[in-house]
Amino acid sequence: MQTQSLSDKSDMAKGGHIFYMMLNWVLPERCPCCGTITAAGRSFCLSCWQKLEFLGPRWCRGCAVPFDFDRGADAYCASCIAHPPRHDGIRAVVIAQQLLRHLPDDTGQVIITPVPLHWTRIWLRSFNQSALIGKHLAASTGIAFVPDILLRHKRTPSMRGLDHKRRRQAVGSAFALHPKYKGKLKGRKSS
Repeated sequence: MQTQSLSDKSDMAKGGHIFYMMLNWVLPERCPCCGTITAAGRSFCLSCWQKLEFLGPRWCRGCAVPFDFDRGADAYCASCIAHPPRHDGIRAVVIAQQLLRHLPDDTGQVIITPVPLHWTRIWLRSFNQSALIGKHLAASTGIAFVPDILLRHKRTPSMRGLDHKRRRQAVGSAFALHPKYKGKLKGRKSS
């Protein structure tokens, strides 16, 4: 009986692999920059990957806006000085492996939590990119991944092209701490 169920799971896995191969043949994966068809499992084509510029440590501690010159690890930009963020810092990445170099040396109090999407965006996309990156990062580092710390109360417009003030207004009351975590996160850092 046990052997039969293992065989069934193996057959299902083969079927899933065949389905994925057929889907990739009908709708091949494409580079998000140029649209060129890429090898299965590769997000970017080689040409676009080589052109990507990864930010280095010359950036604002609060919002990660790059500086023209190195101002030191704890420097903030004028916008973050005028309107201090309520977080310890932000890092945006394409894939989780690129985020590894931005982790603090002591990750004992760090938790990883994704920015929640509104249910309509989840329905349209069928996934939350920050949750996928967070899960992968947690799996490769052993840092706790807690996906439900933040709740999203309202849908926000696209942030593309908005200045700091308009972004702040757009997300002003969109998020809240889940009630079950009130008082439990003091002293912790989220990524």
